Amino acid sequence: MYLKRIVALTGAKRVCGDTYFLKAGGKRFLLDDSAARLISKNGKSTCFSIPTNPFLPRQEVIASALLQLKDNPKLFKKWRKRPGYLFRANGTIFRKD
Repeated sequence: MYLKRIVALTGAKRVCGDTYFLKAGGKRFLLDDSAARLISKNGKSTCFSIPTNPFLPRQEVIASALLQLKDNPKLFKKWRKRPGYLFRANGTIFRKD
């Protein structure tokens, strides 16, 4: 139910199974519970594995990624440059302090 609300809020479209298509900031993304893909207009794509807590349900992983990318599409670039790090929606890194 939570994922359905986030999909409606962000304007994402369900493509197949738990894969969603999102347009944000002039960019096009495909997201599922393990990866976010940036799809370019010339047919090329870039993929990034989404780091998560292993106990987080996959629907929450997808919903969080949709919300973050809708709010800040440039966040994908940070994800790609710093794999394995968790980021807040504003682009700052979560720290283990």
